[in-house]
Amino acid sequence: MRFGVTLIITTYNWSDALDWVLGSVARQDSLPHEVIVADDGSSGNTRDIIENWRKELNILHCWQPDDGFRAARVRNLAILKASCDYILMVDGDCLLPRNFVSRHQELAAEGWMVSGGRHLLSASQTEVLLGGSFDEKRLVFNGFKFRDVPLGFLRDLRPTAWATARTCNLGVWRSDLYRVDGFDESYHGWGKEDSDLVVRLLRTGIRIRSGRFATCINHLHHPKNDKASLSININKFNSVCAADGGSTSPSTSILKSGTF
Repeated sequence: MRFGVTLIITTYNWSDALDWVLGSVARQDSLPHEVIVADDGSSGNTRDIIENWRKELNILHCWQPDDGFRAARVRNLAILKASCDYILMVDGDCLLPRNFVSRHQELAAEGWMVSGGRHLLSASQTEVLLGGSFDEKRLVFNGFKFRDVPLGFLRDLRPTAWATARTCNLGVWRSDLYRVDGFDESYHGWGKEDSDLVVRLLRTGIRIRSGRFATCINHLHHPKNDKASLSININKFNSVCAADGGSTSPSTSILKSGTF
């Protein structure tokens, strides 16, 4: 199945990585209709990197002021800007194999989100890769997880396993994201804002399809995220999971309010 795809790439102050990510997007065998860089307040030369790839990609730079880790809000901003029916979300440290978009398109189906995997690169591999400007010949996807295995019905055996779905590699219909009003922006700091989204999507009847051995990405090594807010976010997420009535609506969202 082929249809228009909006690729949303979340980034914050790592322009060297973003350069390689956009390079991997530009070499796709099925280019996304549009690329939206969801920028959580970057300074420096992030804007210049985006401009350098405009000649090869249809890119929109969606920026918000730096006010701490607000990935949920900037992703909502990008969703509001998206024009395609299907949305792929990755992070700005994820390198895409050539068939990443086309394989997501093949696995997409009404009533399903597609959760892809990731292969973690080492610190030394990342340092070597980012030591120079983008070079397609240095993009290598040869780990075990990149094997092409036609799993068939096995992909749908864990349709409610929310912990398997991460927004560093997730495909969702735009209409389904609007059905749950997108991400809950009350999550500040790293952690659980993506799990919250997935749980609320499940409550509407959307199911999880595994993208293992089809849509894996290379995840660049980086220092661990600041987890100062993680316990707060976990408590919030747990309360959402335990809530009576199983709400599908976030407490705070620009998709919900219509203002930003």
